Amino acid sequence: MNFKQMTFVCMGLLYSLGAAADLLDSTKVYPIQEVTVHASHMERKLKDLPQKVEIISQSLIKSLPCENLAEVLKRTTNLDIIQYPGLSAAVGMRGFSPSAHSRSYTLLLIDGKPAGTTNLATIDLNNVEQIEIVKGSYSVLYGSDAMGGVVNIITKKGGAIPEVYVSVESGSFGYRKFSGNFTGNSGTKLTYGLGYSRQEQTKDYRIGQKNLLKISDVDKLILDKASYGDAMDNSQYEMNSANAFVNYDISKQWKISAEGAYTFAYDVETAGNYWGTYGQSKKDVNRLNLYVTLEQNNAKNHFRFSPYYTDDQNPNYSDNTDDGFISFTSTVKESGYQLQDNYKLGNFDVLLGTDLKVYDYQSNRFSSIGTPADPYKPNNKFTNVAAFTQLAYSVKNLNLNAGVRYDHFTYHIDANDGLKAPEANADYNTVNPSVGAQYQFLKNFKAHSSFGTAFSVPDAFKVAGKYTVSGKSYVGNPDLDPEKSRTTDFGIGYSSAKNSLRLDVSYFQTLHDHKIVEEKLASGEYTYANANKSTMKGIEAMLSYNLGQFLPEKPELEVYANFTWILKNDFTQLVGTEMLTRDMQYVRKANGNFGLNYRHDKINMRLNGRFIGSRLEKDSFSSIRTGITSADYYTKGGYVASDKVLQHPEYLLFDYSIGYAFSEKVNFGITISNLLDENYSEKDGYNMPGRSIVAKLGYSF
Repeated sequence: MNFKQMTFVCMGLLYSLGAAADLLDSTKVYPIQEVTVHASHMERKLKDLPQKVEIISQSLIKSLPCENLAEVLKRTTNLDIIQYPGLSAAVGMRGFSPSAHSRSYTLLLIDGKPAGTTNLATIDLNNVEQIEIVKGSYSVLYGSDAMGGVVNIITKKGGAIPEVYVSVESGSFGYRKFSGNFTGNSGTKLTYGLGYSRQEQTKDYRIGQKNLLKISDVDKLILDKASYGDAMDNSQYEMNSANAFVNYDISKQWKISAEGAYTFAYDVETAGNYWGTYGQSKKDVNRLNLYVTLEQNNAKNHFRFSPYYTDDQNPNYSDNTDDGFISFTSTVKESGYQLQDNYKLGNFDVLLGTDLKVYDYQSNRFSSIGTPADPYKPNNKFTNVAAFTQLAYSVKNLNLNAGVRYDHFTYHIDANDGLKAPEANADYNTVNPSVGAQYQFLKNFKAHSSFGTAFSVPDAFKVAGKYTVSGKSYVGNPDLDPEKSRTTDFGIGYSSAKNSLRLDVSYFQTLHDHKIVEEKLASGEYTYANANKSTMKGIEAMLSYNLGQFLPEKPELEVYANFTWILKNDFTQLVGTEMLTRDMQYVRKANGNFGLNYRHDKINMRLNGRFIGSRLEKDSFSSIRTGITSADYYTKGGYVASDKVLQHPEYLLFDYSIGYAFSEKVNFGITISNLLDENYSEKDGYNMPGRSIVAKLGYSF
C-alpha cells in the first residue's frame, strides 16, 4: 500500500470517529495521574513519583486485541517485545535486549510478587485490573533482575456488588476464546471470585503480504520473498487459565486475602522458524501461582506479610507427531515471603521490609522413551535473604524518595554423575541504592530525576561446581559478581488541570557492568567471568491530547504517542585477547505507539500505529538465504563482514478496533490486527501473523 492509499484509509477512519461524536452523549476524561501505583510499595499516586512509571488501565486493555500480555504491551508501550510462534514472548526496555532463552533483565510481577515466569505469552489478561510499568534500575524494592525495569500486573479484587461477566471471541486462523469471571460476597466481610479462560488457534497463521515502509531487496531476502502470504507451519496452539481469590476482613484494621492461578496448555506447536530447519516440535505449559497476604492498615501504618509459591513446568517433545516423546522438561519453583511495614510520620513515609526467596531449578532429558540422557546443566538452587528501606518526603511542590537494599545469596548445586558434577556451594552479598526527586512548577509543569542501581544474580552453576556437557567441561567461578546496572534519568512533564493535555520528555543513561561471558582457561576448561560492559542512552517521549473538548458533545477523542529512541547502545566484548566495542544486537533503535482513541457513551474506537525500529542480528540462516552476500552484512559499530551481522528493517503496523455497548449488560466489538497486512518479524526467521479479524461478544449480569 502506497502513501496515498494509506492516507485515504486513515482519513476514512478519522471521519468515522468524528461522525460518531455528533451522535452520542458526553463522557469523562479519565484522570490517569490520580491512579495509585502499587509497584511503589507505598501505594503512592502516579503524579507524586519521581521514577518513570506508565499505567495501562483495564478500560484500555478491554479495547485492544489482547490474546496475552505481550500483545497488550506491544500496542500500548514503547517497550521492546520479541514474540515467537508457540506461546513464547519476552520483554526488554531502555536498551536491555529481550530474550526468551535466558533470565530476563526486566522483572515480571503479579501484585508485586514473582510471576513465576518471564514468558509474557502465557500471561492471560482475564483477571487483570491494571498493568504498571516502572522504568529504570529498581532492585531497591524487588531484588534481582529489575535492571531494565519492572512490569507489575494488578489483579482484580472484587467489589461490594456481585458480578458475572462472560465473553466469546472468534476470528482469523481458527482463533476462538471463551472467558468468564464471577465475583461475589457474603455479608460485608467476605468477597471472592472465580475466573476461567480458554483460547485456541486451530489453523496455521498467514504471514503478511505487504510492506508499508520502503524496504530494500536485501530486506526482502531477510524476510524471504517466498514468505509473503505464506503460512507459518506448525503455529497452532491452545491455552487455558483458571484463577480464584478470596478476601476476608478480620476487623476494621486487619484483613487476609488469598489468590491462586493455574495456567496450562498441551501440544502447543513450536514452528522452530519459517524454514523449519530446527525441526517442528510441540510443548506443554503448566504453571501454578499461589499468593497470600495478611495486612493491617490504619492512619499511621500499613503492615503486610505475603507468602508466595510458584511452580512452572515446561515439557518439550522430540517432534510434533503423536509418537513424539518428552525429550526435555524443566521445573522452576520459587517460594518465599515479603514482609514490610509502611509508617506515616508527618510529611514522611518510611518503609521497612525484608524478603526471603528460594529459587529451585530442576531438569530431565531423554534420548528416547524411558531412556535418560545427560541434562544441559546440573540442578541448582539459591536462597536469597534481603532487607530494605525506603523514605519518601512530600512538601508543597516537592517529592523526594531514597532507599537502599541489602541482599545475601547462598548457592547450591546438586551432584550429577553424568555431567561429572560434584556437589558445590557458594555465597555472596550485594547492596543497591535508589534516589528520586520531583518538583512541580508553574502550576502544571514538573521536573523529575532519579538514580538507581540494580543487579541480576548469576545462575548457581556459573558460580560454583564443575560439570561436563557435550564434551565441554565447565568450572564455576566463586569470584563471579552479579551483573550490575546504574541508571540515571531526568525529564520535564506537563499535565493540564483536567488532564486534557499530558506530555513528558525524559533522557536516560544506563551503565551495565560485570556482564557475564564464557571464558576458556589454560587447562582447556571453560568458566564464567565478568568481562563485558555496555552503555545505553536514550530519550523517551509521551504525548496525549483530548481533541474531544472542542466538539459539541465533549467526547473523549485522544490523540497519543509514546516513543523510545536509543541514542547509544554498545558493549565491550573480549575477542581472543582483544577487547572490542560493538553495537548491541537484538535491540531495536526505536519503539513506539501512536494513534487515536475515542470513547463516548456506547462507542469505543481505537486506531493504533506501532513503529518497530531497525535492529541487528547475527545471520543464522546463511545456508538458506543464499541471495545474501558478504557485501550485505553490517560493517559499522565494530563489526566486519565475516561477523555475518544483518541490520533488519523498520516496520509500521496499524490496528483498528471498534466496540459498541447495546446496553449496560451487552457489548460487541471487532478488531482488525495488522490492518495493512505487514510482513514483519520481531526475531529473525519468525515472520509474524498478517492481517487478522476477531469479533467479541460480552455479557455481564
